[in-house]
Formats: sequence, C-alpha cells, structure tokens
Amino acid sequence: MTRKSGTASDSRQLRAEVEEAREQLAGTVAELAGKADVKAHAREMASHAKSKALFEVNEAKIRMQHGAEEAANRGFTKPGAAVGAVGAIGAAALAVYLVVHRQRAKHEHHWMCLKHWKG
Repeated sequence: MTRKSGTASDSRQLRAEVEEAREQLAGTVAELAGKADVKAHAREMASHAKSKALFEVNEAKIRMQHGAEEAANRGFTKPGAAVGAVGAIGAAALAVYLVVHRQRAKHEHHWMCLKHWKG
C-alpha cells in the first residue's frame, strides 16, 4: 500500500510541475507575441513621435508668446518682431510636418520590406 500512495504523490507532484511549466510557457509565448506585434510597435512609435513634435510646437509657441509679451512691455513695436514670430511659427509647423512625414515614410518602408520578405 505504501508503494501506491508514494506513486500517487509522485504523480500529483509531476502534474503540478507540468501545470506550472505550462503557465510559464504561456507567459513566455504571450511576451514573444507582444514583441512580434510590429503594427502595434509602429503605432506606438508614431504616437510617441507625434506627441514629441506637438510638445515641441507648444514649447516654441510659449517661448514666442513670452518673447512677444516682453517686447510689448518694453514698448518694442517694430514690425520685425511680428515677422520673426510668424517665421518661428512657420518653422515649428515645418518641423512637426517633417517629423510626422519621416515617421510615416519609415513605417511604410518597413511594411514594404516585410511584404517583399514574406513573398
């Protein structure tokens, strides 16, 4: 009898170990699937680039407004300041466009390479 109970105990222990190994494997597979999700990774990178560009534009806008307020407080009303402000806004908008356009181009190039590679 002791032999059977020892075998049953070993069997339960093996089942528990197998179940634990399955859970670990499932976690590893899920982690690898997340890393292999190229679309989600590309979306995340594009979103980050867009957020960064918008932040930079807002920072430039704030600096420009601050400079305009300081100039107005000093009585500086020459048209050159307004032209400079418009130029700074244009430069910031161009920078945002270039960053977003570059990210899109990289994304499209990446997908074209994947399509070509997969056949």
